[in-house]
Amino acid sequence: MGKGKTKDKIYLCQSQQLKHLSKNEYIALRELCHLAKNLYNVGLYNVRQYYFQEEQYLKYEGNYHLCKDNENYSMLNSNMAQQILKEVDGAFKSFFGLINLAKKGKYDFRSISLPKYLKKDGFFSLVIGQIRIKDNGILDIPMSPAFKRLYGKVTVKVPSNLKDKKIKEIRILPKHSGRFFEIQYTYECVEAQRNLDKTHVLSIDLGVNNLASCVTNKGKSFIIDGKRLKSINQWYNKENSRLQAIKDKQKIKGTTNKQAKLAAKRNRQVKDYLNKTARYIINYCLNNNIGTLIVGYNPTLQKDSNLGKTNNQNFVSIPVGQLRSKLEYLCKIYGITLKLQEESYTSKADFFANDVLPNYNADNPQTYKFSGKRITRGQFQSANGKTYNADLIGALNIMRKSNLVDVTILQASGVLDMPLRIRVA
Repeated sequence: MGKGKTKDKIYLCQSQQLKHLSKNEYIALRELCHLAKNLYNVGLYNVRQYYFQEEQYLKYEGNYHLCKDNENYSMLNSNMAQQILKEVDGAFKSFFGLINLAKKGKYDFRSISLPKYLKKDGFFSLVIGQIRIKDNGILDIPMSPAFKRLYGKVTVKVPSNLKDKKIKEIRILPKHSGRFFEIQYTYECVEAQRNLDKTHVLSIDLGVNNLASCVTNKGKSFIIDGKRLKSINQWYNKENSRLQAIKDKQKIKGTTNKQAKLAAKRNRQVKDYLNKTARYIINYCLNNNIGTLIVGYNPTLQKDSNLGKTNNQNFVSIPVGQLRSKLEYLCKIYGITLKLQEESYTSKADFFANDVLPNYNADNPQTYKFSGKRITRGQFQSANGKTYNADLIGALNIMRKSNLVDVTILQASGVLDMPLRIRVA
């Protein structure tokens, strides 16, 4: 495959847990994040009071002049403090944006509230906008001279793969009440787009046991196994229940250190599996000259899921939205067209019988009769008498519902290759 014209730059984010901190560095980071919380609340107070008294918005510049002599501002690095006040500014801009949408009838006024104060004993993220990384890859966390005299400096080793990248921003996020920290690097990514065949399509149905059931408009298919994610969630739920029982006996309030570490480990495992899944799908597209990706999407699926207690626990715990987001930014890098397709009734309709594919309307639910049927949890019997993988039928119907590609030849053939089952980790 050739490469085409280089597109505009985009930004990617790489994150990792901050490890190997000394005790003094850990204490310093906690204090910095606590000062950041204090300054956020100070800035928020100024904007809220101005809004109550003047019924107008106090812009960033005005808030900056009110805050620059505050003790919390003085203890932080000036650029970092300004970034925190910009976060306050962004929160209020979102607030007024929702009000404007509500005035146009596009949002519910009852769902809008003023930005709220952070907890007194809480923490806030550190935003580093001026990046100065030494030749040896070491980043000194910015802080005021007064703070450094009290707590000493904090250094971070930047990942080697970012050595030649232009880093736009670094964020340090306190996790689980400041028990540990995550660092995020946002960097420029300029990629030459691939000249892929836009008429060659891969359609994806997302699920639980089968995390991603994928089929092309040529009838080729594969399924990425979801049982690994399911087992991670089951292990987490079982272990967390055990720790919760111990905590209840000891009458401990809040989240314990062991529970926080358990949740962090679970989140890392899930994130790693989703990263590998997204990469496998994109590599498949690149290796097979596929220029269009269609992903099934139901905005109320996880929020309103009612699949039984066990299935609800598994499905809601699998962040399929994260997988869609990862696919979206990878598609941007390689020039793959991505469409999110509403997927109601795609698991019930008979693809090979060309059943109607309506959209579900919660305000006016209808009953439809379809030609095929599920004979087991994973098998779908078509009106043509053949049996197919049920999730692949769903993926084919998602493709058909998108109207991006002609599927009549595939429908007429009645042939669907046996899917390969892939375990990415």
